Amino acid sequence: MGGAGSSWRVATMRPGEDPIYHLAAALDTKQVLGTDGELASTNRVLLEATLRRGTRGLVEAVRQARIQPEDNLLIVVDQFEELFRYRASRHDVSKNEAVAFVKLLLEAAKQTECPIYIALTMRSDFIGDCMDIPGLPEMVNNGQYLVPRMTRDELRSAITGPIAVGGGQIAQRLVTRLLNEFGDESDQLPVLQHALMRTWNHWRQHNANDRSLDFEDFEAIGTLRNALSMHCEEAYQEARAGYAEKVAERMFKALTDTFSDPRGVRRPTTVKELSAVCEVPEMEVIRIVEMFRQAERSFLTPPNRVALNSRSVIDLSHESLMRGWTRLTGWAEEERASAAIYVRLSQDAAWFAEGQGGLWSNPELDLGLSWKQANQPIAAWAERYNSSFLQAMEFLDRSEQERGRIAAERERERKEKLRYTQLVAGILGVLAIVAIVLALVALKEKRRAESNLQLAKKAVDESLSSAGREQARAGADSPQMEEFRKELLDKAETFYSVLSRQYSTNEALRSENASAHSRLGDINRLLRRYEDAVQEYNDAIARFEGLQSEYPSRSQYPRALAYAHNWMGESFRLWWETAPQTAPNGRSDAEKHYDLALNIQQQIHDREPGDSVAQQELARTYYNRGIVRYDDGNIPGAEADFRKGISLLELLVRGGDLGDSGRSTPRPAQDLARVYNNLAKLLERRNEKESDELYQRAIATANALSKKWPSNREYQMELAQYCDNYARLLAVQNRFDVAQQKNHEAIDLIEGLIIPSPSVSMSLVKALQLRTEILEAQGSVSEERRESDRLLETLKGLSRSQPSQEHPEFHVFYMNLGINYLGLAKSNLASGDLKGAEAALERLTQVLPELSTADRETLVKSYRKLESQMWGAHGRAASRHPDLLRRPP
Repeated sequence: MGGAGSSWRVATMRPGEDPIYHLAAALDTKQVLGTDGELASTNRVLLEATLRRGTRGLVEAVRQARIQPEDNLLIVVDQFEELFRYRASRHDVSKNEAVAFVKLLLEAAKQTECPIYIALTMRSDFIGDCMDIPGLPEMVNNGQYLVPRMTRDELRSAITGPIAVGGGQIAQRLVTRLLNEFGDESDQLPVLQHALMRTWNHWRQHNANDRSLDFEDFEAIGTLRNALSMHCEEAYQEARAGYAEKVAERMFKALTDTFSDPRGVRRPTTVKELSAVCEVPEMEVIRIVEMFRQAERSFLTPPNRVALNSRSVIDLSHESLMRGWTRLTGWAEEERASAAIYVRLSQDAAWFAEGQGGLWSNPELDLGLSWKQANQPIAAWAERYNSSFLQAMEFLDRSEQERGRIAAERERERKEKLRYTQLVAGILGVLAIVAIVLALVALKEKRRAESNLQLAKKAVDESLSSAGREQARAGADSPQMEEFRKELLDKAETFYSVLSRQYSTNEALRSENASAHSRLGDINRLLRRYEDAVQEYNDAIARFEGLQSEYPSRSQYPRALAYAHNWMGESFRLWWETAPQTAPNGRSDAEKHYDLALNIQQQIHDREPGDSVAQQELARTYYNRGIVRYDDGNIPGAEADFRKGISLLELLVRGGDLGDSGRSTPRPAQDLARVYNNLAKLLERRNEKESDELYQRAIATANALSKKWPSNREYQMELAQYCDNYARLLAVQNRFDVAQQKNHEAIDLIEGLIIPSPSVSMSLVKALQLRTEILEAQGSVSEERRESDRLLETLKGLSRSQPSQEHPEFHVFYMNLGINYLGLAKSNLASGDLKGAEAALERLTQVLPELSTADRETLVKSYRKLESQMWGAHGRAASRHPDLLRRPP
């Protein structure tokens, strides 16, 4: 360029959303290729048409402009990386247009007919993207210049120089701190500039020029880390005060793009487009923009000296805003997630329209409906990602309708099978009675008792294992499930109580007798009857010790003995925690039994090192003893036990194997997560770094279990507990952002566990309805009335949370129940039970308001007829509920 001369015409542009249009606009100025007068508006149209004519369009436009021979044209394409985001976010036609724009520049740079020079500016991390466009890498290589990073001395001058020019002074220690905190990220220079501006303003407002800028000024504005975020929050709070926070959120989401490029790029948008996306008038958008581009608050461009109109292009002033403003970071992530769902929905809708895909079903459908409900998408927003908005929304609606149709079809099939189910239920009831009778007979026959005992024991053990998961149950189950669990334990206790009273010299029966006492210890422990549990475990230990001494070659007796000692220790520990005033030597007795269990289990492990069950039991006893030692103040002993448990369990779960899906005992991975959590809690004050790592391991392990078995409430409850414990540690470390995130995860998990299950309530209603029909068929009037009353109360409770008008199926249940009460009244009246008939009619009056008009009128006629017969025969009033029978519901 040495001989290019000094006469230059300079056109500066940014690619934006339409690079060729913006190039034409940059050229169409009087200082470049534009004209004055009546032809000015026509000239831009001609320029754009010429540019779009072919790869030599730019050359032709310059040639046709007939500029002076000595004039040179310099085209500066600023923010060139916008072009890569533009190509990634548009359809094939627009991608071709981006390539055409680059070819215009390349052809203009190569030719020699016209003095055209091209300069591109872009972030260095986008250089690799140039490979996507043919010819561009070679040209970039020929003229590439990387702006070097400033040295420490240069940074020092950049900090102290402007302050000295402004007549101020800065403390040397603040300069040193700024230099030390200045990171390697590309955003640090504008962040530093902004922080210094804010520090200078604070110093001027709170200083009479009698001191230097110092830490107090720097920290007041949030330091280098938070200065930008705090300043942005000031503007956002102004928007909130004007009830425009939602408009501000939508506007910044529209201006920020992390979907097409995870690194984050700006998305310049006109006021008109922002108005459509935010669903507010253009003047409201301009009002919000002005809040963010005031003097010394230039977060948005153009500068505040430029008046805004419908075609004004609004943009972020710098990418650092996307990473420095905490709230915008969250908005950008929400926008990225929302756009990802929409793009997937649009693609699947297109495939469905082409016959290459099907409608959505769960879980995709639930995800899509939740996204639609939460985001309320509109066409103006969707246009930026995929223009098939109406097709996508129609696809989602059809998917929902199809799911409803399938559900209705299944309901019809269910009703058709109801009669068959009733018959099968009756047959199963008879078979159950026969089975009970046969079991009683079998118990009286000694020869057959020993074989049948194993079958019965297996069934009860399975029920007990379902009810008796020993840890992390607090809050994990609903009250109904806890009641069912207690019922299972009570039934298991009855069985084992009978078994424990059997006596025999037969080894197998003696073993079963000892196991029965051990099981009774489990049951009493789970029912929190710790004194009874200790007694039963003592009986079991005595019997297993006798069997072990008589049959030393049997491996099952040491295992059973270690099991009893371990859970004896656990019973003493829980007893001491819940009622220390009644627990004799709770902690010392607990540790003594853990020691006995460990001694036996270590011998088993040494003898059979490949036995994974024995290894897990050994690890569990170690960390149980560790808990007792921790409670007793023996911190070194507790830490040693926890680390031993971890080393044993990590060998079992190495390789990511979480265990099979049919276990009734805790999986090794679940035990490992628990002991990670225990050790992390122990180390919180002594070694925060290791405690942090252990909490993360506990959360990762529990999260893997929860994802593999999402229906396991216990895993979710434990995961919530670990997240909360970790959040507490993070809060102590002042890492409040991450602490808040983990606390939110815990809250979300717990809220998911307390959501009631309407389907379970409906299943209970259906089961009660079936029971009343069976009792009616059997002629059991008293039982039928009791179950009918229970059904009525259940329906009332369900109706309070789910109004019957919103669930037509409720009317069917109420109608059947009303017919039941009429039948009961007739039966009682026929047998002379006047009070029973009166009570049945009284219950019927509670059912009538829940019925539809037609069903209600049907029952009212029968009600009046029966009431007339009943009260007429005894000389009493015709009706005690005339208003109820006359008014429509």
